[in-house]
Formats: sequence, structure tokens, C-alpha cells
Amino acid sequence: MSKKKKDWKTERERLLRLDRDERRKEYRRHDFISLDKIPPWRQEVKGNEKAEGKERTGSGTTSDKVSLYKGDITVLEVDAIVNAANSTLLGGGGVDGCIHKAAGSCLYDECHSLNGCDTGKAKITCGYDLPAKYVIHTVGPVARDHVGPTETGDLSSCYENSLKLLLEHGLSTVAFPCISTGIYGFPNEPAADIALNTVKTWIEENPDKITRVIFCVFLENDFTIYKKKMAVLFPDNDTELKEGQPTEVCVAGNTPPSKKSKSRDQSQERNRDEEDAGDEEDADDDAAACGDVEMMSQNQDEDGDQDEPDDDAKEKDEAASQDKPDPRAEEKDVSVAVNNRDKDEEKDEEQPTTIPEEEDAGKCTVDMEDNSEVVESSASNGEAVEKKE
Repeated sequence: MSKKKKDWKTERERLLRLDRDERRKEYRRHDFISLDKIPPWRQEVKGNEKAEGKERTGSGTTSDKVSLYKGDITVLEVDAIVNAANSTLLGGGGVDGCIHKAAGSCLYDECHSLNGCDTGKAKITCGYDLPAKYVIHTVGPVARDHVGPTETGDLSSCYENSLKLLLEHGLSTVAFPCISTGIYGFPNEPAADIALNTVKTWIEENPDKITRVIFCVFLENDFTIYKKKMAVLFPDNDTELKEGQPTEVCVAGNTPPSKKSKSRDQSQERNRDEEDAGDEEDADDDAAACGDVEMMSQNQDEDGDQDEPDDDAKEKDEAASQDKPDPRAEEKDVSVAVNNRDKDEEKDEEQPTTIPEEEDAGKCTVDMEDNSEVVESSASNGEAVEKKE
């Protein structure tokens, strides 16, 4: 490009008439970064390869419409880059000075005609020697590490008014720097929160008007902050759904049962078979029979598909119960014998003690021996008590 002083109005009209290939010849730097070399956030999260020469249209999720780029904003080939300008719009330090230097003198001349800009507002100019077609100048708030409602509102307005100009000029791709985080002293994390939330809301309200919003950061600290916050605000819905599919398959029951479950079921079936066989062999044991019946009842409640015991098995259990002596009858006989002994002892105590001491002691000994025989015979065998009575 000629270094001769040019009229900014004439140059502006000329450049805006050129197509992309013709404009690329006018770039001051030829190491520009085209949009297809900057993956959308969704692709970067998934780790896929970058799209090759194909720009996305207004369709897709929010994560398809934003990108995070670390580097020089002046080399980005997009419809517009945003300049964090001062109120004069005549250049300064930081990103403002870099943009003015890369765009050439015509940018300064056009900005001089704009008569400055208020905080939170935005104005647009041609990009001139930049790969970007336009430059949107916005004035961020001076925070000096103090963030109040006024500073927060002004910073949010910077992003809103810049996007409004983008919409008015029919542009669909834009790159934002970290506005006000330099010498204006706005804390980095709150500034990132405001930038990301404001842009996300605007994209959701204008999904068909935007193709890509690039958050261009220069410092590693800002890159780390934006990366962490974008992972929360712009999740990859497709990835989340894919990760959740195995859980849905398990719930649906399509996954085959594990070997451990099969072995447990087979063990339960073997136990039930052994219990059924034990019922037939130990029919004469009433206590064991009762335990088997109880276990069968529990298995029926758990499985719900076993048949009830047949009538023959029930008759065998009842016959075994009748043939076996009733333990309660034995207890009753022993109790009767003990009561008779107590009554005999009471009668002996009531009789007058007219017998000499030797004879009385002998009689007591005989009574105790008789009573002990009754108790021993009653406790050892219930049938002996019945014969004695």
C-alpha cells in the first residue's frame, strides 16, 4: 500500500467495495488468521480437528458461536474487531495503540471526525490496513480496582452497544479484547463474567444474526480465566448427551447381567432344591419341617413363580407331627408329679410330732427317697409317670 497521505473517506469507500481476495492484497500484515483457523468452542472442548475453510451459518448451539483465542487481535480476519479505546478515540496505549498502528493513518483521521465517545458507548470505522473489515471503538469504565453498579453497567453496555453496531451494519463475526482490564483497572475475573454473560444473552436473543464471537485475550492469566468460565457458560450439549447414554442403557435393562449375578441366582436355586429334598427326608423331625416350610414361604414371596406345596407333602408333615410325642403333654405330667410331691410335704408338716426323733428322721428320709424317685422317673420319661399314676 502506498505511504502517500490518503483521504480517509475515499479510502474507506474503495476498500469497502473490494471482495475478500482483493482486500487481502491491501493488508499490511500477511500473517493474518482467518476464521476457519479458529475453532468454535464446542470443537475445542471435544478436541476435534479445526473446520477447513467452512464458516458456520446462524444455526447451531451457543457453543458453536463463540471462540477463545490467545494472541494479537490485529491479525484476525473477521468482519469487525473491537477496540478498547479512550474517550478521544485518537489512540493510546495497550490494544488501542496497537490497532491504530496496524490500521494506518486513515483510521486516526476518521476517528478524529467522530468527536470522541462517551463511556459505555460505541462507534464504528473502517478497518483500512487491518484484516478486519471494520473497527468498533468502545470506551470502557475506569475502575481502578473498584467495581460498583456504575462500572458494571458501563462495561456491560460496551459489549451490548458494540453488538448493536454489528447488527446495524449486517456483520456476523466479531472479536472482543478484554475491555477495561488494562490501565483502566477493572478486575479480570469480574470483567470476564460481564463479557461472557452479556454476549451469551445477546446470542440467545439473536441466534440467526451472528456466526462467531471471538474472545481474544493476550495474557495467560486472562486465557485461564476465560477458559474456566466458558466451560461453565457454554457447555457442549452433544458431549453431555453422549456421556449420559450408557446410564440410560443400563436403566432400560439392555445390558446383560453380570457373572456375579448369575452365580448368585444359581446358588439360590440350588439351595431351594436342597431344602425341598430335606423336607421329604426329615418329615419325622417336626422342628426341621417347620423351618423348611417357613423357608419355602419366603422363597415364594421373593420369586413369585414357584408352585405351592402339594397335598401329599402336607399329609406327610401332619402324620409326622401326630406320631411324635407332644412335648407339652410331657411338661404337664412333670408338673402334676411336682404338685403331688408338694402336697405330700405339706401333709407331713401338719401331722403332730409325736414320733421320736430317730423314727421321725427315718420317715423323712424314706419320704425324700420316694419323692426323688418320682421326680427322676418323671423327668427322664413321661411314660413312666403315666404308669405310676
